[in-house]
Amino acid sequence: MNLFFEFHREALDPQIRENVRKTLPMLDEMKDAELREKVIDAWALSLQLNGWTAIEEMPGSGMPEASAIGDQSMHIKVVMYNALSIYRNLKKAYERDFGLDEDILMACAALHDVGKPYEYNRTERPKWVADDKEYGMPNLRHPSYGVFICGVCELPAPVLNVAGYHSPEGRFIKRSAYGEIVHYADDGSWFSLARLCDLNIPKL
Repeated sequence: MNLFFEFHREALDPQIRENVRKTLPMLDEMKDAELREKVIDAWALSLQLNGWTAIEEMPGSGMPEASAIGDQSMHIKVVMYNALSIYRNLKKAYERDFGLDEDILMACAALHDVGKPYEYNRTERPKWVADDKEYGMPNLRHPSYGVFICGVCELPAPVLNVAGYHSPEGRFIKRSAYGEIVHYADDGSWFSLARLCDLNIPKL
């Protein structure tokens, strides 16, 4: 139970929630309906707090300074596809169940970049650029903000771990098994695109 923040689903813009649902149809595969709704809540909250109405409105890049291809929803989808594929192929090839919950894995993949609406905030970002002495640049990277959003929406602990440590921040901890899979699903997509499309994808 969230002891520090009160989350009210009814305060979310229903159109933004519906936009998230339409953007990520793969969520319909989740057996845990309440977990699925919390994933939608988290994206809707992050978007709404930061002046966006859909994941597609953000450019398809890993960070604002990097090359973009498509829009941000395409990246979220490919990480979801990759993460589930990695885990399912491991089970198939090794003929064993490694014990992960596929609903949790899907939630982790879907929300790994849920903090990006803040890092890409069109109102706040110019302030950071203009005065990085005051704010830092960026003020927060998306993993930090993503942990906040997932915590407010009462996502399970493995999802918070992935939101916070799928990126280079993960070098400073031992990632969960979910986190390791999502990390490679994420990096694998970016660096493959970098070679396929001659993109500038920084290796942090």
